[in-house]
Amino acid sequence: MEETLRIIAIWVHILGIALFVGPQFFLAFAWVPAARGIADQRTRLELTRKITSRFGWLGGAGIVLIIIAGSYLIATWRDYYSYPDDAGFTDIRYGVIFIVKMTVLIVMLAVVAAHIFFVGPRLVSTMEDHLEGRATDADLRRARVLSMALSHTGLLLALVMMVLGVMLSTTKFSFAST
Repeated sequence: MEETLRIIAIWVHILGIALFVGPQFFLAFAWVPAARGIADQRTRLELTRKITSRFGWLGGAGIVLIIIAGSYLIATWRDYYSYPDDAGFTDIRYGVIFIVKMTVLIVMLAVVAAHIFFVGPRLVSTMEDHLEGRATDADLRRARVLSMALSHTGLLLALVMMVLGVMLSTTKFSFAST
């Protein structure tokens, strides 16, 4: 039963990662370049609003799955790997890598939250203002550059966490002494 629960948790964790990272790749490398080809700015704005909202929900669901499955995996790691209770968590690379991964997660969540709650809405607002003549081309460009910078930073941090996750799952490496 323990093995089955672990397999399910790993699968849910990977599914969450796919749901979180996949939309980021799509938005950055498919939607944004394709949207530039939409001549009607109002259509472009409405599509951007709808697509980013739906992908935001998908990515949010991914984060929930990541946290639920990841919590199970870290709560059961000692038993699963038969690691002694009296041994220190940071006595092996596993603990150090996990701490680094969680630090990167916190930074990434802050970057993503800043984008979702402040920078993204400001970009949409600036796009609307630009359509109405209340914002300049330079204002719009600044908003887009900031949005892309945060988006790419969040994606890069997610990819770093994926590497750290692979390092954790490579027991010969991660269970070596620090």
